[in-house]
Amino acid sequence: MSQSTRVLHRFVVSALGAGAIAGAFSLGVVVAQQPTTATKVTPLMKQLIPEYPGHEVTMLTLDIPPAGGSAAHRHPGHHIFGYVLEGSYKIKLDDSPERKLTKGETFYEAPGQLHAVSRNASETEPAKILVVVLAETGKPVTVPEP
Repeated sequence: MSQSTRVLHRFVVSALGAGAIAGAFSLGVVVAQQPTTATKVTPLMKQLIPEYPGHEVTMLTLDIPPAGGSAAHRHPGHHIFGYVLEGSYKIKLDDSPERKLTKGETFYEAPGQLHAVSRNASETEPAKILVVVLAETGKPVTVPEP
């Protein structure tokens, strides 16, 4: 192999190696920027309450992926009752301390109360929450906190 061929060969190998390293770092950044899997909301029932005009009850489950959750929000006009079916769940309401709930534990959110923290407490295991909402008919279930 001539001297110029060896130099060209080294250049090509170096360039390909540098490109592979840069590509690996770029892929890492792209993967790191991918959003986490969204919480799966499964409606179970919705029922008007004739004895309580203007109100309805909704029952649903939330399947929250590892490290998943939602931004701060409120539930205007709605009473929210939650029960942890699987995994663990972090919750913080208004200025109260953040709590970690595990399977079998419950929580309550008053109408309009700030749900400052709502997320899966685990980075590796999913969480499942049963939610019952006593809602004022026609009001949005969730309003993001500005």
